[in-house]
Amino acid sequence: MTLLGSPLRQYLPALGLLAATAAYLWIGYGYKPEVRAFPVGVGWVMMALLALDLAARTGTRPGRALRRWLNPAADTDRTVLPLGRQLAAVLWVAGFAALLLLVGVLAAVPIFVFGSLRQRARRGLAACLGAAAGATLFVWVLFSVLLRLALYPGLLFGGA
Repeated sequence: MTLLGSPLRQYLPALGLLAATAAYLWIGYGYKPEVRAFPVGVGWVMMALLALDLAARTGTRPGRALRRWLNPAADTDRTVLPLGRQLAAVLWVAGFAALLLLVGVLAAVPIFVFGSLRQRARRGLAACLGAAAGATLFVWVLFSVLLRLALYPGLLFGGA
């Protein structure tokens, strides 16, 4: 079965993330107004990105043009990557979310960046370490220093 020129199964990972993001937004709107601003903002940005992703997955002429515009290096002859590779990418993001919950931001960011670059992108050790350190420093400077926001320490380190 196809939808807009692409097999229906090609939409499943994005639709799964769409459902998870909708649940995230629903939960976020349950918070007090002063607390929900950031989570709800992130949720709506995610919704916009998922709309772009879904549009780029179509086999239509605008879908192919959008895919080329978003990722010029992508293989334009193929509608999207195989489902297994898409699910693996979703599992990496789910693993990152679990790390954030368990060990907190400052531990999860370098683990995720290092692991993604090393395992999925096959980058060298020095590049992985440098990118992980740089991303962690960026997050710490942005949130802790500039915005003066406490970074979540994780359930294992005293987070609630």
